Amino acid sequence: MPAIFIGAIDQSVVAIALYTIGRDLQDLALMPWVLSGYLVAATVCTPIYGRLSDIHGRRTMISIALVICFVASALCATAQSMPQLIAYRVLQGLGAGSLFALAQAAVADVVSGPERGRYQGYFSGVFATSAVAGPLLGGYLTHYVSWRAIFWINLPLVALTLWIVRRVLAPIPVERHARSIDWVGAALLTAGIGMMLIGLTRVGQGAGWTSATTLALFATSAAVLAVWVLQSMSTREPIVPLDLFANRIVSASCVTVTLNFFALIGCSAMLPLAMQTVGGAAADEVSLRMLPLTLGVPAGAFLAGRLMLHWPRYRALTIIGCLVSGAALFGIAITPVASAWTLGILMLPLGVGLGMTLPVVMVASQSAVGPGLIGLVTAMTSFFRSLGGAVGIAILTSLLFTWLGAAATGPAGGGLSALAGGDPQRLNDAFAVAFAAACVALLLGAVAAWWLPRTAPQSAPRTGTPA
Repeated sequence: MPAIFIGAIDQSVVAIALYTIGRDLQDLALMPWVLSGYLVAATVCTPIYGRLSDIHGRRTMISIALVICFVASALCATAQSMPQLIAYRVLQGLGAGSLFALAQAAVADVVSGPERGRYQGYFSGVFATSAVAGPLLGGYLTHYVSWRAIFWINLPLVALTLWIVRRVLAPIPVERHARSIDWVGAALLTAGIGMMLIGLTRVGQGAGWTSATTLALFATSAAVLAVWVLQSMSTREPIVPLDLFANRIVSASCVTVTLNFFALIGCSAMLPLAMQTVGGAAADEVSLRMLPLTLGVPAGAFLAGRLMLHWPRYRALTIIGCLVSGAALFGIAITPVASAWTLGILMLPLGVGLGMTLPVVMVASQSAVGPGLIGLVTAMTSFFRSLGGAVGIAILTSLLFTWLGAAATGPAGGGLSALAGGDPQRLNDAFAVAFAAACVALLLGAVAAWWLPRTAPQSAPRTGTPA
């Protein structure tokens, strides 16, 4: 749980501090990449960490990730320029970004079947709470201490977590095998996914979908990923076995978690923005208004985790979660942003519904493969979670700018200028369109969940073939 807390809080804690950081380091144009650099690095490295943990053990890989995070946090706290800070944030993402998947895989090593749901509920609750509440902590530290404090505070947390991991995971046996690592495939996968995420990040920061740079990034990404597929088909030990996606349960889990995080991360960005630009709320007021969502997500994860112990219906629980959150999001889309009380009431079932899907999908995917692939399939689920968040922010902000008629002025967030001083009704309508799109994603998530297993399997298969 502390490892997951570190990975999640490092992703979100800088959000409110970005403007202060950019002003202090005298480079406002590059400030969005302090957040995006971490996200891209965390996403691309997750499958690689998962594969290596299947070979070398969770304890070893979590320890390596924590050491990288410790060094990177100290470097971030001492950065003297924006390019330096962005480079150090990328390094921090390469460490802390994998902790969520590795910790979940470690639990799967010692707990089997629906019992995992209870622990996954705890983990999902920690992640969701950290992801949504992180900006509040970052804001207070930045205002009362310094923006550098949000990185310094990491050092004792990481050191304590490393001590816990080394001590508690020591008794877990590791089945070591003489396996080769497809480093060429790992490099191709990292480059292909990295360029795709950079393109999506540019769109989310105001660049157009059809700009020359964005199209070039997407085209190059597609070409590199195509070469990666050929490489994976020709090597004996690919970094991600392609037959893993022939497993219906794994594929359905990846699609479902992508669509749910499309809505969760997208709404976590859109709701505060709507409250500030349309509702006129201050930053501290926004933090309080977001509490129903902040508390709803871990409550839903905990509820689903407990339900799986007595009613292990993976398909039904996931569909219920998608429909509950989708209905709440539809209500948010047709509610004026200025109606703070109504929005607060609707954000609670939105959070509960989204939280319900997190532990169920993770346990379903882990139950669909044998012990030798648990780390990889957990990492892949986490990868698609991050991918869904990046795509969600890109598409929802793009819809927002398009509805407002904002011309893309570059990747530094120029499109956001259309929100300043805009017509309140037009702004309200633009946010309604974005929330409606997120609602559609949740309905599609309910459809994808139909391919999840109806009940928990009695035993996991020994390979990555379809269950």
